[in-house]
Amino acid sequence: MFKKITLQNGLRIITAPMQGTNTVTTLVLCGTGSDFESREISGISHFLEHMFFKGTQKRPLPTDITHELDGMGSISNAFTSHELTGYFVKAGKAYIDQSFDILSDIYKNSLLKEEEIEKEKQVVVEEMHKDRDNPMLYIWWIWERLLYGDQPAGWDVIGTEEVIRKLKREDFVNYFFHQYVALNTAIVVAGNFEENAMQKRIEEIFGDIRHDPPVRKKADFYEEQKAPAIDIHYKDTDQTHIALGFRGYDANHPNRYAADVLAAVLGAGMSSRMFTEIRERLGLAYAVSSAHESYSNRGYLTTYAGVAHENVEKTIRAILGEYKRLCQENVNDRELKKVKDYIRGTTLIALESSNAVASFVGGEEMLTGKPMTVDEVFAKIEAVTPDQICTVAKDMMHPERLSIAMIGPGKDSTPFIKLLQKF
Repeated sequence: MFKKITLQNGLRIITAPMQGTNTVTTLVLCGTGSDFESREISGISHFLEHMFFKGTQKRPLPTDITHELDGMGSISNAFTSHELTGYFVKAGKAYIDQSFDILSDIYKNSLLKEEEIEKEKQVVVEEMHKDRDNPMLYIWWIWERLLYGDQPAGWDVIGTEEVIRKLKREDFVNYFFHQYVALNTAIVVAGNFEENAMQKRIEEIFGDIRHDPPVRKKADFYEEQKAPAIDIHYKDTDQTHIALGFRGYDANHPNRYAADVLAAVLGAGMSSRMFTEIRERLGLAYAVSSAHESYSNRGYLTTYAGVAHENVEKTIRAILGEYKRLCQENVNDRELKKVKDYIRGTTLIALESSNAVASFVGGEEMLTGKPMTVDEVFAKIEAVTPDQICTVAKDMMHPERLSIAMIGPGKDSTPFIKLLQKF
């Protein structure tokens, strides 16, 4: 499915040729994000992502970059998370050289003009306000704050308005110079291209990235919870939004894939347990789902539901009931096969596009350094047994490790804490 090589300077190149597509996605990943920040520069990884599209030596104006990307009919964007930042262009295969030229230019030669930084501060603040106005998105910010507290793992990736307003150009220059280096960079190309020529071309274009090791290291991470935890964010909403779950496994943990299958049993698809119980049988929610998310050093299992305010307690009881059921009885072979087939089918559908393949391989590379083919992932999934799922459920689902984040007009957490304590 893909080939990975590492150059002498530490730059990683991953190529994933695909048949039956006329597009190529070029994804440039940097192994830095909000986990690498201090409180004084919280949010700079995300802000710097914005600044890469504000002008380079070759393309001095923001419109020089955007007009060229639009002129290719491309899909392009960037993203920042706790552990990585990425920039991608998906375009017709005829534009692959142009895509490389643009991405390498912004990655190596961004001007970081002071006037553009000052102008973009308001844009970042408006993005922050937009996201906070979306409860289905903002609930996860609250969830991670609740789990991890006052450390980078618990800080909002976007930062705070106070810090964003105070950032200076020298902060961006220092962060860019010390983090955007060859050892921190992976170039992923997926789609319709000639593989051998592609590797040589990437070496030519990206080989001169700074060779010094990155200066900023990931912050020390600690995880401690001795009692059920709750955070209710007061907001006058039409629904109460709930995220309820436990701490889980990191991306390198041997039980990661068993936890992924467990989460799919709970809340992936319309025949999942949470969907069947909370939406179909009880009629409490339109949107309900469960997931197991993994970072390189932490993870969590959650169920999300958006419900009427008067149905919050009933919904929490239903979610906890399904959690308890997994601890008490094994998933039967028929249900497990159905869930594994669901994971396989939805994954294959998703990976029909070149950008999804690039993200699939690149994301795993940055998390673990050991990306797997889709068949290798499927083998991990297929190997999960009913006994493993029950063992993992019992390992994760301890009462003292329960957490619940909510957005809604309620303020009194007492009845919800009592429900968690009864688990």
